[in-house]
Amino acid sequence: MAHRTIQEAPRPGVESASASSLGEWREVAGNRFVPLQLAADGFFEGSIRWRYIDQTCITQIAASAHRVLRTESLISASDPKHYKLSLQLEGSGIVAQDGRETVLRPGDIALYDTSRPYTLEFTSDVRCLVMAFPQAVFDVPSTLIRRITAIRLPGDVGIGALISPFMRHLGENLDSLSGVAGVRILRSVLDLLTALVYAQLSEEDDHWGESRRVEMRAFKLHIDAHLSDPGLNAGMIARTHFISVRYLQYLFREEGLTVSGYIRARRLQHCETDLSDPAQASLSVSEIAQRWGFPDASHFSKIFKAHFGQAPRAFRDARLGA
Repeated sequence: MAHRTIQEAPRPGVESASASSLGEWREVAGNRFVPLQLAADGFFEGSIRWRYIDQTCITQIAASAHRVLRTESLISASDPKHYKLSLQLEGSGIVAQDGRETVLRPGDIALYDTSRPYTLEFTSDVRCLVMAFPQAVFDVPSTLIRRITAIRLPGDVGIGALISPFMRHLGENLDSLSGVAGVRILRSVLDLLTALVYAQLSEEDDHWGESRRVEMRAFKLHIDAHLSDPGLNAGMIARTHFISVRYLQYLFREEGLTVSGYIRARRLQHCETDLSDPAQASLSVSEIAQRWGFPDASHFSKIFKAHFGQAPRAFRDARLGA
């Protein structure tokens, strides 16, 4: 039997539907993003409210006990690739993916990936909020997402204590999420979710910390090798390493740095060394500045003086005189 994905174009306003049988539920909620199998034992009823904001759909679901299965046989390369965030509002739920399984209580959050098999099971009446968004709009590498799918992200501690009530409030006010304000709120949600993901990753194990240190060493080596390029910046580094600028900036922030600040500091360190070196005395200050990625002599003089307390020429004279 062929499975059909319902490709719904983004539309304004809040929409809703209800079902008094599992068959009706399959029609209104079953395959809204990707093909799914739905199952229930005995009586079933449910209701659903949703709203599109940009490319993201926020959905409120209230339903009887049921199961949702995204099996390998249902997955196609042509299916849209989404992440889903599920916030448990009432009742409990079980989320399983990537060999993990977790129980969600009210306030808890879980992430799962529609491009791989997953299972949701609700053993009693449930109310939850589901946010489905394209993987491309979320600036967290998929390799890291895979580490925390189907893991309980508690809604009562840390960043979870911020995002859980925020998401609950969002679901209760779908009618208000219109226009530019709705898009800005959605971006805030994604930023909070990014922070939540990285906070969870840092707590999971020391491997992530070591992995991060290895990445930082690679980025710093790349920077040192390209200091002479005036165009060296966060965007160039991110593209070279196939990561997002936001992720790169996050790693540097974890060390109390900024990408641009680190590049500037490394350039100034090399300029300081060369200006202090008698063997470089035949080179002009401008030549040394250009060698390390400062093509504008006036700009270089200004930031050098701000950093070392002397203009580069005076600094050089003092060092070489000594």
